[in-house]
Amino acid sequence: MCDVSAVECSDTSVKQWSLENIPVEIFLHICSYLDARFITRSLSLVCKRFHEILSDITVWRSRITKRWGNEYPPVPVDTDAFDWRLACVCIEDQYEFWNKKDVQMKPILKSDIHYAAVNAVHLMNSGLLCVSGSRDRSIVLWDLSNVVNDDTEVPYQISSDVHTGWVWKFASCGETVYSCSWDTTVRSWQLTPSLQPVSVFQCRTAVLSLDCTANLVAAGTWTRDVMLFDTRVGQSEVSLYRAHRSAVLALSMFGNFIVSASEDHTLAVWDRRAEKVLKQLNLYADKGKVNDVPMCMSFSNNLIYVGDSKGNLHLINPAQGQFNIVDSYKVGHSAQLTCVQHGMGSILTSSTDGTVRISTPTQRPETIAVISSQVGEVTGFDYKNDILVVGGTHSALEFWLPCSS
Repeated sequence: MCDVSAVECSDTSVKQWSLENIPVEIFLHICSYLDARFITRSLSLVCKRFHEILSDITVWRSRITKRWGNEYPPVPVDTDAFDWRLACVCIEDQYEFWNKKDVQMKPILKSDIHYAAVNAVHLMNSGLLCVSGSRDRSIVLWDLSNVVNDDTEVPYQISSDVHTGWVWKFASCGETVYSCSWDTTVRSWQLTPSLQPVSVFQCRTAVLSLDCTANLVAAGTWTRDVMLFDTRVGQSEVSLYRAHRSAVLALSMFGNFIVSASEDHTLAVWDRRAEKVLKQLNLYADKGKVNDVPMCMSFSNNLIYVGDSKGNLHLINPAQGQFNIVDSYKVGHSAQLTCVQHGMGSILTSSTDGTVRISTPTQRPETIAVISSQVGEVTGFDYKNDILVVGGTHSALEFWLPCSS
């Protein structure tokens, strides 16, 4: 038997490769046939040498470049600080998952609980709990933790008439969920394990958008205001700003910034620390599209995506507080965008055209999959840990759950 080093076997000198001396080029070529998650979680742990090779960020950056060109990430980043390995895992995971959605996910339609359009859906507890809110003024808590392959029954609890107007949006921090309504209030609820009312925050006019951090709740209203509440000091507003000329349709908080989108066609960036408007953006200033309105927003991973009333998706780069408009895209929808959510691995968008589309998070997003929903016009969705919930105008929700292995 030959040794692992170069030795003579019979009359022939043979080079035997082992984990210790396999050429890096051949090892990486083998890796190109394996998925990034397996490489990271398993192969990199085989031996010290594999770990050292796979700890080099150039390996992961090169892998992404070969697959996606120079289009990922969609804005310039600090190459040394960016987590190329995590990005590679995320984008490959999402691409593979949604490409095989027909065998990896099962849809469950629930159209007999709410009796009006479901405008708000929100996933909590790693996606295992869902809250839905409707124009019927009720909130339903859904337990997704024990739904298995051959079971379409989803346990739920109904809290009726929790608002006196349409339930419009949800946000959550930890075990606390916030709901906003056309009845001019934001209400907080505690999961214990059912929804228990905690506080009521009065906003004077209809609340159309909502977000929260650990102690701060931001509410965008029909009358142009963004109102801030600190849950540690009571139910009265601690701050208010008016940067728009019309209703605030979407907002998101990230760090010291609150970004709000309005029916007046603009986005405003509010600096909470300085208590002033840092920047005002008109997405359509140079395009003459006076009827286009920003409708929804996603702010995470140092990127902002804004969806509008004509099915366009706009990318904004908040780097260094500049909040510059990068580009605008068509992602395949034929009508108004109602919700957008993005991460390192995918962009999800929904529309009144009745679909949810999953796209690559690249400079020019490419369609990975399309879900034609059974809920009518899609009013919104939430996506967490490969669980998708969709709300619509047909008084219905649709859960897309991963199939059991």
